[in-house]
Amino acid sequence: MGKVAEIKLSNIDNFHHDDFLRSLLMGIRSIDSKKGTDNALIIRGLGGGSAKAIKRCWDTNRPFYAIDTGYFGNSKKKLWHRITHNALQNMNTIAERPFDRLELQLKKEWNEIYKPFTPGSKILVCPPSDKVMNMFGQANAAEYTATLVQKIKEITDRPVEIRMKPVRSERVTGTTIQDALRDDVHCLITYNSIAATEALMEGKPAITLGPNAAQLICETDLENIETPRIPTEDEMYAFLTHLSYAQFTQEEMKDGTAWKILQGEDV
Repeated sequence: MGKVAEIKLSNIDNFHHDDFLRSLLMGIRSIDSKKGTDNALIIRGLGGGSAKAIKRCWDTNRPFYAIDTGYFGNSKKKLWHRITHNALQNMNTIAERPFDRLELQLKKEWNEIYKPFTPGSKILVCPPSDKVMNMFGQANAAEYTATLVQKIKEITDRPVEIRMKPVRSERVTGTTIQDALRDDVHCLITYNSIAATEALMEGKPAITLGPNAAQLICETDLENIETPRIPTEDEMYAFLTHLSYAQFTQEEMKDGTAWKILQGEDV
């Protein structure tokens, strides 16, 4: 599903076709309507007209805010949603943030969240979707994955396992990405999936080959598959607290908290 709304604050009361877009519009109106955002778009997902809208924004330098599934904290219910400015994931320089939102989102202390990195033997490939490949002008997902696996086999003789993205009901009730990562994985390779962040949180190196929030602290060169970059505990802390300030509940969109944080204000 994909939805698009223009930030026209005077028309919010007549905007009903997506609860999340309406909630963020309401939050923006409640905070400040005079910051030059009236020409921006708010776009949710990549389905429908959303992908076309994002491409048009990129082509014309029109600002937009993209809403999609959060990076973590959604194991049973999709409560947290990331919001990014002019991109699909937060790839901004890591900002120093307090621990409060990460603790709220994961409901754990840091010593329960951080997992030291552990070795394994196999490569776990998480292919992108056709929608993502189309967004970035790549071959379709099947062709891209086949080419990627061939490149991997030219670099290493490690066994390669492909994990297709399951539907949400299977991700919640079936074998989770965490289960897959714990099964003797050396590293995870993906394009722009948040599986890269999930791998780092599970104590496994990740290699990202497309625009991805995890690229801030993980490996991005396939040639380094045998010795991928492994972030330190301090880097993981900075990265995860940074991302915790880039994802929000629907209520936080509605009450203005999300907009304040996105604009760099204190809350």
